[in-house]
Amino acid sequence: MKQQFLSYVCYIFIAVALSFCAFSSPSVLGLPADDVVPIVDDEYYPQAHKALAAAKKSIFCVMFLADINPKYVNGWEYNLVNDLVSAHQRGVSVTVILDQNVTFWEKGGKGKDLERKSREAYELLLKKGVPVFYDDKDRITHDKILVIDNYVTIVGSTNWTYSALKKNHEASVLIKSQSVAEAFLEKLKTISKSQPK
Repeated sequence: MKQQFLSYVCYIFIAVALSFCAFSSPSVLGLPADDVVPIVDDEYYPQAHKALAAAKKSIFCVMFLADINPKYVNGWEYNLVNDLVSAHQRGVSVTVILDQNVTFWEKGGKGKDLERKSREAYELLLKKGVPVFYDDKDRITHDKILVIDNYVTIVGSTNWTYSALKKNHEASVLIKSQSVAEAFLEKLKTISKSQPK
């Protein structure tokens, strides 16, 4: 069990290092952090829920898949979306970007249909007045990241789905660092945003 946990921790740090290499110039590698917390499997929800509930100024959320079902309003995935709504309602500046793309798996490499993931989450956030957007349809946004109060970053493999939060093996990390948060935000804010008409 200890060896399996160490393997997860190793995976997390490799994933974070690769993320920095992909997102950042060499000048921002090795940024200082006050704390780094490995988040494995079903540990994600309590950590993310607590961080979202504690947000005071801002939340920037980019999520590949936030799959909620109105039949299960007490599900963890639904609670996380509601955490964004609650933060917005208490005056926190919230921005959410979800993925949409042209169906790339169809014959010829790019289909004609537009696949908008997370429709229920998008509609709920929009209805509650939360600034929510889809990304550029010609590019997949595979991020699963929260940046809270320009200080707390939660990044990793975990989508907001029942399977990811309750059943899958997932690996994420919570980083407390203004420098790390700002490095991610600088890149995340360049993602194209649109709202369907």
